[in-house]
Amino acid sequence: MLKVYVAGALSGKETEYIKNMHRMIKWANKVRKIGFAVFVPGLDFLMGVVVGDMEYSDYFDNGQPWLRSSDAVFLVPGWEESEGTSLEVYEATLNHIPTYETLEELKAFKKSKEKQ
Repeated sequence: MLKVYVAGALSGKETEYIKNMHRMIKWANKVRKIGFAVFVPGLDFLMGVVVGDMEYSDYFDNGQPWLRSSDAVFLVPGWEESEGTSLEVYEATLNHIPTYETLEELKAFKKSKEKQ
């Protein structure tokens, strides 16, 4: 199964972060439903709640190996305003991992991989 890293805006005030996480999970579920395994970096939020002393870099650094091992990156609408997501797009580009902004593009990617 192809793996997709779901990237999008997360940071902000607590309520904003939770709203952003909600949006990312909704989009990740759409990606999952078309046949991909998904990784949502915002889900480590719960680790931060339990551990209690995680910094932004702890969250970001934890997601990067998942990004580098993904077959593609899906960019949740609104990602353009996120500095962290821009860094993830750059990392994906450096590692020749394609990025997609629509489910249609992602479906076409999947279809092309299935033909190989």
